[in-house]
Amino acid sequence: MEFNKTRLVIVMSDFNISITNSMKEAAIKHFLSVGGESDNINVINVPGAFEIPGAVSGVIKKGNADIIVAIGCVIEGETPHFDYIATETARAIMNMTIKNDIPIGFGVLTTNNMQQALERSKNNDSNKGKEAMIAALDMFSIYKEINS
Repeated sequence: MEFNKTRLVIVMSDFNISITNSMKEAAIKHFLSVGGESDNINVINVPGAFEIPGAVSGVIKKGNADIIVAIGCVIEGETPHFDYIATETARAIMNMTIKNDIPIGFGVLTTNNMQQALERSKNNDSNKGKEAMIAALDMFSIYKEINS
């Protein structure tokens, strides 16, 4: 499948920015490597993971994306805050995935500590930003097949 006209929006949390930036770069690098064009990439920054679904919803309503990739990083702390943010962010994105005809790559890390986040955002093939992009591109192709 050709992706040269595919419009990509990345919604990225600025919280834990060193992690999310690395994931964003890996996602973009992969998109470009399969024929996506840099002119068709829009990055929307939000304060934290909890704000990702609201921005994704806005992108869907606007209709200016073919693929969305959500990138964030939630690291467990000493309170249950982690559980609420991780669960509700994932639930909201899953609900939008089900209700809308657009692939949303889920690149929101939920780790027990910073070391795990660093491992999952390294500049290698196991970078979770890249994996979220691969999944979104695969689903884009599947949606095209289903709708043809």
